[in-house]
Order: sequence, then structure tokens, then C-alpha cells
Amino acid sequence: MARTVSNGSVRLPRSMVKDLYDASVRFASVLETLEVLMDKGTMKRIKTGERQYSKRQYVVAKGSSEIRKALSS
Repeated sequence: MARTVSNGSVRLPRSMVKDLYDASVRFASVLETLEVLMDKGTMKRIKTGERQYSKRQYVVAKGSSEIRKALSS
């Protein structure tokens, strides 16, 4: 359990700190997901991408030069 030290700081067990950190990372992930789901433009782009992927309407690029070439056409 947490203990207060004479200088006003609080000592926590390492396992508790790890659990708090893990929970904060999961919470941030949930918030990011909600932000994406609430953004109509982003959801439209995701659905378009999924549709194009299922129809094999994509280009495979190996390396940055091929990526630039695909984006410029």
C-alpha cells in the first residue's frame, strides 16, 4: 500500500505503478479509437480503403522511391 514519506512524497509499490501505467495506456487507446469513430471524414476514408483493398485496388511499393512513384501517379 502507499506510504507517505517525511518530505511529503508518496511511495508506491512498483507493481501498482506498473498497473496504473498499463491502465493509462489502455485508456488513451480507447480515447483514440473513439476520436476516430466520431470523425466522419476519417471513417469515410477507412471504408473507402477497405472497399479498395477488397477489390485489390492497391499498389505494392517496396521502398521509398516506389512509394513516391505511386503517390505521384
